[in-house]
This record gives sequence, structure tokens and C-alpha cells, in this order.
Amino acid sequence: MKTPIRSLVVLFVLLASLSAPLFAVGSEYSQALGVQGGRLAGVGISYQKWLDDFGYQVAGGLLYHPQMEYGDDELVYNIGLELQYPLVYHEANSWLAGMLYLVGGVHHQGYKEAELVSFDPDVYRSGPLTLNIGIGGGVGVESIFFKHFAISTEFVYVGMYETNSGTLDINMYPQVSLRYRF
Repeated sequence: MKTPIRSLVVLFVLLASLSAPLFAVGSEYSQALGVQGGRLAGVGISYQKWLDDFGYQVAGGLLYHPQMEYGDDELVYNIGLELQYPLVYHEANSWLAGMLYLVGGVHHQGYKEAELVSFDPDVYRSGPLTLNIGIGGGVGVESIFFKHFAISTEFVYVGMYETNSGTLDINMYPQVSLRYRF
């Protein structure tokens, strides 16, 4: 066997052996509810569910200010869906555990910006509805305290397409969530 092929086989066997015991350990509390902040995951309330060999998370939020006081946008909403694949799970002791996972997801956002019409008094009107659609992926780390409280940080690359202007931006973003597992 050539050296690069042998290295790939060893790497595959190592990853397969590491991921095999994950789900028996992590399945004690397979659901979580909390808050999420991220460009791919969404901003707002989140729900996470772990199945036999992967997890998913849905997060979203809505802001509506019909009077647009102080320049607040009239409407902002977003929803994100992530699929999460665990790589390594480890329990340090009875009150601390952690998980390293891969994440991929889609995101949708819409907003109507407040546009200033006059300065005296400040008068705003609602701009056109702008829609964004995104897709991306990256890596995440979840720290679990006392088996129920989870803090996750993720680092993702996101391609975001704005439908009104037809522009595509690709950026990297950190994300964070706080959850209660049950």
C-alpha cells in the first residue's frame, strides 16, 4: 500500500472508532431549548435535537416596529436550520462534558429598513423588503455543565445571497448559544 493511501485508511479507522461511542454517551438528554446568536444559525430562540447519529437545530427571531421610532427598522426576521455531526464527546467528570462537532446549515432573513424622510421632526418611512438566503458550514464546540446547561461556540463560513441586488457575500462568523438540555 502506498503511504498516502495507508494514511487515509488509518485516519478513516481512527475517526470511525472515535465516533462510534458518541451517541450512547450523549443521548441521556437529547433535546435542548435556549437562545442563539449567529449569521448561519439565526438570532433568537433555538431548539436542538440529537438523533442516533446527528443533530439538528432550528433558531429564529422576529422584530416588528410599525412606528419606526428612533430609526428602528420596521421589520426584521430570520430563521436558521443547522445539521450537526459530532466528532468527539468527552466527559471530564460528573459536572463537565464537551463535544466537538461539524455544522452545516441554511439561513433566511428578511428586513424592511427605516429610511429617514426629514430631520425636524425625525420622520421615517419603510424601505422595500430585502431578502437574504445563506448556506454555510464550519466547526463547533459545546461545553456542558451539570449535564443540563450547554454553551456552544461555532466558527462558520457563510455565503449570503441578497435577492434584491443579486449580490453574493462570503464571510466567516462566530456564533454562540446558551441552552438547557432535557
